[in-house]
Amino acid sequence: MDDRCGVEMPFGGRRKEEPLGRAHPADVGGDVGGNWSGRARLGSGCYMADTNNYAWPDSAPCLESRMIARPPSELPSDLSAFVATHFAGRGPSPDRLIAESWYRSVYEHGLDPAKPASHVQLEHHEIRLHQEEHHDFLAIASQGVEGLARRLNPAGFAVLLSDRRGITLDARLPGEHSPYADSGLVIGSCWDESLVGTNGIGTGLAACQPLIIHRDEHFLSSNAVLSCSVAPLFDPQGALLGCLNASCLNSGGPKQAQYLTLQLVNLYARLIENASFRQRYAGCAVLTLGGDASDLGNERLLAIDGAGCILGANRASFLAAGQGIPLLGAAVQDVLSMSLDELITLTQGGQRSASLPLAGGTAEVTLRMPATATRRARNVRGLRVGPAEPTLEHLAGEDPDLQRSVQKLRRVLDRDISLLLTGETGTGKEAFARAIHEASVRATGPFVALNCAAIPESLIESELFGYRAGTFTGASRQGMKGKLEQANGGTLFLDEIGDMPAHLQTRLLRVLAERELVPLGASTPVALDVQLVCATHRDLPAMVAAGEFREDLYYRLNGLTVRLPALRDRADRRSLIRRVLAREAGDEHVELTPAAMERLAAYGWPGNVRQLINVLRCAVALADDGMIGPDCLPPEVVSVPVERSSSAPSLTTTRDAAEAAHLQTTLEQHGGNVASAARSLGINRATLYRKLHRYGLAALRK
Repeated sequence: MDDRCGVEMPFGGRRKEEPLGRAHPADVGGDVGGNWSGRARLGSGCYMADTNNYAWPDSAPCLESRMIARPPSELPSDLSAFVATHFAGRGPSPDRLIAESWYRSVYEHGLDPAKPASHVQLEHHEIRLHQEEHHDFLAIASQGVEGLARRLNPAGFAVLLSDRRGITLDARLPGEHSPYADSGLVIGSCWDESLVGTNGIGTGLAACQPLIIHRDEHFLSSNAVLSCSVAPLFDPQGALLGCLNASCLNSGGPKQAQYLTLQLVNLYARLIENASFRQRYAGCAVLTLGGDASDLGNERLLAIDGAGCILGANRASFLAAGQGIPLLGAAVQDVLSMSLDELITLTQGGQRSASLPLAGGTAEVTLRMPATATRRARNVRGLRVGPAEPTLEHLAGEDPDLQRSVQKLRRVLDRDISLLLTGETGTGKEAFARAIHEASVRATGPFVALNCAAIPESLIESELFGYRAGTFTGASRQGMKGKLEQANGGTLFLDEIGDMPAHLQTRLLRVLAERELVPLGASTPVALDVQLVCATHRDLPAMVAAGEFREDLYYRLNGLTVRLPALRDRADRRSLIRRVLAREAGDEHVELTPAAMERLAAYGWPGNVRQLINVLRCAVALADDGMIGPDCLPPEVVSVPVERSSSAPSLTTTRDAAEAAHLQTTLEQHGGNVASAARSLGINRATLYRKLHRYGLAALRK
């Protein structure tokens, strides 16, 4: 809270040199200059609704759907009178984008151009937390920031990277740092337009387009020493991530002299976006249009799922599609007039490029298929282009209890609630944990699993918490990140949590409470942002009562407990068997005979789903002519007695019995000759073979 004007600032940072007694209209909900209190400007002609003060929503502004039209009455059609009144000594009349920003600065934000600069500067601990929050963004953008700085620092330019709120995350300054630092060109400085008026970063984010703010185009006179070239950064969904900025001090040349700098900034911004795109969609098919070595900044990238629909796109693709044309979710043939299957054939599975006609000419098209092939995928594509992991709903199947549990899980996802999965060994706890991760906003982050029962007690601590170089004899020279740190920004799955040693339970509890950890041998804590999912087959409440598991840790872990039923207790046992068989068979056509299904359904499955997968995997390999009979199953499954129903046989059962009798008679009439019997029945031999296996008549053939 700013103790001089009572305004809460981002991250608790302070507004420097804020005059006493003045509060911004946006801070107090005023509507100076129109009834647009509580709305934040996104771009020319666009606003984002329901945004109060500086607390931005979780989802950033989006190019496609997150904007609403500006009311035509909000800005006067002729701004010349406004500029003449408030900025009489500023020289040539600015272009409309600058004039609109000046207008907002005066009437929407209540700023005075003659007042000194009023920056928000984060404290050191706030900067660290802010950078941790944007760790992934920084990691991807750092190479582009460094490359741009190598080219512009020698010319006297500072290069800055900001988040979508205008807070700088990285700053690469020329040799003499002091003048740039005095102007606010440092990490942790906030350049939101509502705080300092028209400026490179703040106005670039508001306009959602590359621009130059040159010297006295800055709203505050004290910022007129700056000349800034800015390009916004967008994610593959079209949401605003932040911006890339190059600023110099006391540039004596005209604004046109900065155009080449802007082109370079824009190029590196596109390269950063494309790197982010490729990392996010590393497991999907990616289509590249144009963008040769001389024009990398304008290459269009599209991520495509297995159905040929567009999952994500880079900035160049959104711009090429045009305003008002939905790109996400569209079929790829709507963009190229060619289906995904046709593209795969044309590019020989992505092994060569092709030239295709597009609006305005032709473009070189390349298709990059994901590196991991699906096991048993024998279709034309042969490679995975969609998600391989089953969803929560797929895992729940038709079991009513599991379906209700999944509904609860969906409601608590992304609410910082720890999840505890319980159930017997083999019920699919890790599969559920992965599905939870994929269903959350953390899906693009890491999923890290640690089995507490599978690692010697002496190693669990270093595996979980990590260590720094030279901590103990035999340690890696580089140190090692622990599972907690590896999972930062994603999901940590601790399997068999009931087997965690008591002294580590205490340390884990402290980490979960403080949201930071100190690796072995380290002195500086590491901030943590993880979704914790734990699992156990043990009775934790009983262990708590016996003093074998910390009670306070137990209540920290079980924000929501989900019990996974044993396979023998699932109401959808038969349909689950069929789904697992279909997954294991892949493209092969394999069926279970009624006798085999009865034995599988009657078996107790002490190893649960894990055991079922192994049994069916082996059965698929042993299947003769696509039919799995009892002879393909292990002895322990076949030996289980099958309950006979005392009720009257169903119509299906009666028909099956009649067909079996007819097949047996026909085969006997033809002396066991399958080819001759098949011709007599009017079916092919493969069909007859399957039917013989289905009814247990295979021994009659010769």
